[in-house]
Parts: sequence; structure tokens; C-alpha cells
Amino acid sequence: MNRQPWDHGLQVERTALAWIRTSASLVVVALVVFRFAAHYSLELALVLLAVIAGLGLAAGWLAWRRYRTSDDRLNKGTPLPGGGLALIATAMTVVTGLLGLVYVLARAT
Repeated sequence: MNRQPWDHGLQVERTALAWIRTSASLVVVALVVFRFAAHYSLELALVLLAVIAGLGLAAGWLAWRRYRTSDDRLNKGTPLPGGGLALIATAMTVVTGLLGLVYVLARAT
């Protein structure tokens, strides 16, 4: 009896949906950052929107690509895709946190 070490057919879908939710929330964060930054500088707000939304959309694309290849790789026993998706999510989280800190400090003065 050859048992697979994963829940065949469901694990990949759950992971893909989680990454797509994360990507969508990052795009929403980009819109919120745009709204707050537009009070200070429209040019800065547009740059922040482009960077954060671009990273969010890239994360969504990587999540979709990872979903399409992960099941095949699990069945073949080859390594799963690299950590690019986690790197983008981490970078966006750090940038968003820093922007929030700058906003709070700017409002306090």
C-alpha cells in the first residue's frame, strides 16, 4: 500500500486559496495606503500605489503559477517551487508596517 504523505487534491487548493486571499488583501492595503498618502502628496501616493499593488498582483500571479505546478511536482516527487511568494509577502508586510509607522509619527508631530 503506497500512501501519499499529503492530502491528495486538497492541500494544493487550500494553499493556493490562502495565497490568493493574502494577495488580494495586499492590494486592498495598497488602496488604503494611497488614500492616506494622497493627503500629503499625490505623486508619492501614486508611487506607493504602483509599488504595493504591483507586488500584490505579482504575489497573486505567483500563487496561481505555484498552484498549477505543485500538484504535478508532488506526484513526481520533485521539489516544490522556491520561496519567491513568501519573500514578496514579507516585503509587502514590512513596507506596510513602515508606512504605518511613518504615518503615525507624522500625525503625532
